[in-house]
Order: sequence, then C-alpha cells, then structure tokens
Amino acid sequence: MRSLSHMLIFAASGILLASCTTGLSPQRTKFTEEMAVKQTPAEWKQGVSPQAQNLSSLLALSSDKKLNTHVDAVLANNISLRQSVLDLQKAELERDKTSGSLWPTLTFNSSTDRQRSKSAQGTSYANSVGGDLTINWEADLWGKLSDRARASGRSQAASEHDLQAARASLAAQAMRNWVELTALEKLADLDRSRISSLGNTEQIISDQFTRGIGELSDLEAARSATANAQSDLADRKLQIDQLKRQMQVAASQMSNTHFRTGSLLPNVKLPKGAMPATTLGRRPDLLAAYERAAAADLQHKAAYKDLLPSFSVNFTASDQSASLADLLNGGPAWRLLGSLSAPILDGGNRRLTAKQADLDAARLWLTYRQTLLTAVMEVENGLQNEQTLRSREQILGRALKHSQSNYEQYERRYRDGLTDIVTLLSAERDAFAARQAVVNIRSSRMQNRVDLAVAFGIGL
Repeated sequence: MRSLSHMLIFAASGILLASCTTGLSPQRTKFTEEMAVKQTPAEWKQGVSPQAQNLSSLLALSSDKKLNTHVDAVLANNISLRQSVLDLQKAELERDKTSGSLWPTLTFNSSTDRQRSKSAQGTSYANSVGGDLTINWEADLWGKLSDRARASGRSQAASEHDLQAARASLAAQAMRNWVELTALEKLADLDRSRISSLGNTEQIISDQFTRGIGELSDLEAARSATANAQSDLADRKLQIDQLKRQMQVAASQMSNTHFRTGSLLPNVKLPKGAMPATTLGRRPDLLAAYERAAAADLQHKAAYKDLLPSFSVNFTASDQSASLADLLNGGPAWRLLGSLSAPILDGGNRRLTAKQADLDAARLWLTYRQTLLTAVMEVENGLQNEQTLRSREQILGRALKHSQSNYEQYERRYRDGLTDIVTLLSAERDAFAARQAVVNIRSSRMQNRVDLAVAFGIGL
C-alpha cells in the first residue's frame, strides 16, 4: 500500500513536469530582435569629403588648448557625469547580487539558555547552549536563475555604455559651447566696430552739414542706426553672459570663473567615419539600447520558466549541550530535505507576468530600432550639413567681398554729394551683416563637425 502511494506521487510529478515543460517555449509578440536589426544600410548616401581625417578620440578634433582645457574641466567636475558613475556602480552591485542567487545560502543560528530552579535541596542552575547550521540551495533546473543573472549582467553593460555616451555627449557639448562663445564674442566685436563706423559716418555728415551740402535729417538717420547697433551689442552681451553661466554649471564652477577665448574661431577637424555597420556598432547609445533589449529578452524567458516546477534542497544540522566547549563533542542531529514545488492555481498571475515581460522586451526592441534609425539619420544629416555649410561659407565669403567694396564706393560717393544717407547706411549695414554671416556659418560648420564625430561613434 505504501509503495503504491509512492508510485502515484511520482507519476503525478512526472505528469506535472511534462505538462509544464510544454510551456517552456513562450509565445512572442511580433517585434523581436531580428526585426530590430534588419535593413542596416550598407553605405552612407551622403559622400565623405576627402579632407576627412581618421580620429581616435573626440579630444583630437581640435588642437585649441583653451578649448581642450575647458573640456577636461567639464569631464572632471560635471555633476551629472558623477551621477552616471554612481548609477554604474549601483548596476554592478545589482549584477553581483543577482549572480549570488545561483549559490547556496549558509545560515548559522546560536542560542543560550540559563534556568534557575528551587527545591528542598537548594537552588540549582541549568545551562544550555545550542547551534543550528542551515544550508539552502535552489537547483537551477530550467536556467531561470542563470537567465536573470545574465540579464542583470547585460543591464550593467548597458549602464557602462550609458556612461560612455554621457561622457561623449558632455565633451561634445563643451566643444560646441566654446565655439559658440568664441563666435558670440567675435560678433560682439563686430557690433563695436559697426558702432565705431557709424560714429565716423556721423562725423562725415557733420562735415557735410558744416559745408552746407548736408541735411539735419541725415544726422538723425545716422544716430538712429547707431542706437540700433548699440541695442544689438547689448543683446549680444546678454547671450554671452548666459552661455558662460551654462558653461560654468557644466564644469561645476562658480560664477567668478572667466573664459578667455581666442581671437579666431577654433578649427575643428572633419572626422572620417567608418562604414555603417562599424559606425553603428561602436555608438554607445545604440549599444546601451541593445543590451537593455537583450536583458529584457532574458527576463522574459525567466518569467515563463517561473511557470515550471522548482526544486530546492534544505540541510540543517543542530546540536545542543550544557556548555559551548561540549557543543560539537557529540554528533549533531541533521536533516536533509528536498522539495519540489510547482504552481498550479494562482489566478493566472505568473502567466500574465510572463506576458508583461514579453511586451517589455518588444517595447525595448522597438526603442533599439528607433535609436538605430536616429543614428543613421544623424550621420546622414551631419555629412550633408558639412557639404552645404562649406558651400554656403564660400558663397558668403564672396558676398562679404562684394558688400565691403560696395560700402566703400557709396562712402566716397556720399562724401562727394552723389548719393543720399539712406543708401550709405544700407550699404554699411549690408557689409557688417555679411561679416556676421561669415562668422555664424563658420561657427555652425565647426559645431556640425563635433556633432558628426559623435554620430560616427567616436568616443573619448
């Protein structure tokens, strides 16, 4: 009778294991890794300039010492970057904690007891010292513990890539800020030059008026133009001050920090990118998105394996004696217990949890796909911008030459009384606008090269 009951128990266990094993291959949603990585371009649509250079680091983009000093300060002191370092350390601890679930746990409990009793013979005392040693271990039959440990490892790898992306992004932003600050200060110098030039124009008008060939309205028009130029200079100073504060915050510096830029815009080298597969394979933001999606896939597998039975072993050894010295003299009592447990009815919670994990994985693969498409777009935009900005810079250079020559001609003609003040002021405004346009387009081109380097996945 007893052997029959054992057979029934083992038969039921076998049926249970067989039925659970059929659910080991979970159903997946439509969007998976294969769909996320498909259609990676074989080559860039936009051509690469022959002037492009192979660069090993973002810091090699420019040889401007002041710019690189600022970038170093940002990388060393930025608070957000320090937080990213802490996030990485936290992810490493989580990985180690999850990996620890694969190993047995060892617990030791001790107890002491002292009892006092009275009898006709007198008072007596009884001492008791006990100890329990317990080992618990869950057998990773289906690999779900390994899946979760691997998922934690991939999440930690994603945090590493996040830190790399944060460092590259901060360095790039520091470079762009330095180029923009240099451009704004150069534009402010042009505003001051225009105000000085307008002062000279006012003097010419005064001389003309003194000779009786000028009009008072010409002087008022010149003074109006000067006031507008002074307003532009005030606005430019505001932009400079605000940008400096932003740069101070990025470098975690106080407001009394001074940034001394050069008289010329920093020259940023044009980076040369690799083929799309190589470029996209080294971008830290793309690698981080991939690792998170892969980690979600592993969590999804582990969630479905939670539907299967689990087997655990519990070993306990205990002993008790009157003193600590005698605790281990005799053989301790011990117990070995193996248990097999399987979910039967839980309202479908585990299966629903597995479905949720599937949706999380699909969502993260979509995120990876979106990051991939954005990366391709950023490279193509950067390459096209370089071509367009270079062409525009050449055109604006010619426009500057013509507008400056035109202004000088109208100035001579006004002195001779052959043209009016409105035409002269318009020519003067066009000449300074052309100078400002050249500075702005040059600044945009240098900043675009920094963006292009980041898009190519060039790190630090």
